[in-house]
Amino acid sequence: MAMGGRRRRGTLPAEPFTPTREELRAELAGDLSRGGYVLRGGDGPSGDRRYFDKFLVLCRPGLLTRAARLLAGIVSDECERLAVTGVPSTALATALAQETGLALLLADDTHPGRFGGDFSAGTRVALVEDVVFTGGTALAGTRALRAAGAEPLDVVCLLDRQSGGAQLLAGDGVGLRALFTETDLLAQPGQPPR
Repeated sequence: MAMGGRRRRGTLPAEPFTPTREELRAELAGDLSRGGYVLRGGDGPSGDRRYFDKFLVLCRPGLLTRAARLLAGIVSDECERLAVTGVPSTALATALAQETGLALLLADDTHPGRFGGDFSAGTRVALVEDVVFTGGTALAGTRALRAAGAEPLDVVCLLDRQSGGAQLLAGDGVGLRALFTETDLLAQPGQPPR
């Protein structure tokens, strides 16, 4: 350990900590707060809806690593690559790629519909999202992957806000695999999730 109890970069603890799903749920539950907000599509304000501050998760390396360890367990065995289309999800996708050993495809901002990374036609891909709300962003991402020649299997996310995203994706033949739902995060401590 370096001075001040912090690890030096490039060093690993003797035994990596793998949290239980319940431990991570309890930690993330504090990041779900009440308040009005406006969705990217312009809908809202949402009044008494809850807001999950994904940046509180995505900007904390320890929490991000623990989330990726658990997310790795829900990625389909058929998946050959991970993909990401949004900047905020890139941190989560990178951590998940490191956990799973799956290569990552990155959306090319300068050429919409193109992805950087190694893949060929028919490559089975999971799109990584941080939070899925209505599913519009995830659907656009899976359609872009399909147009690029990949086969999107699922959207893998940290949180499903249970606002129609799973149904929208299912209508396009894509599954949603979420580590948590909003209901899970609202569960009382000790109450089993789902």
